[in-house]
Amino acid sequence: MAKIFIVLALGFVVGFRGILKEKGLKINAKLQTVWLMLLIFCMGVSIGRNGDIIQALPSLGGKALLYAVLAVIGSIVVVYLLTKVFLRKGANE
Repeated sequence: MAKIFIVLALGFVVGFRGILKEKGLKINAKLQTVWLMLLIFCMGVSIGRNGDIIQALPSLGGKALLYAVLAVIGSIVVVYLLTKVFLRKGANE
């Protein structure tokens, strides 16, 4: 776990200090896409090989849909309320 945080901190320092120039940033973006696709592929293989998950998929899908819908609704409500609060304050000043 410590290795993950060390690598994350190192990446933060490189990004914050602007060590990578334009060409490096383009390469970084392409590498991120490749590694993300590989990660998603590996997760799909793991899920596909797990019989328990495949059997529970209908109920998991329903729960996932419910959580996604609730997260979207919650985000909309919070943004709406914060917009009302901060836009009123900004308009009065």
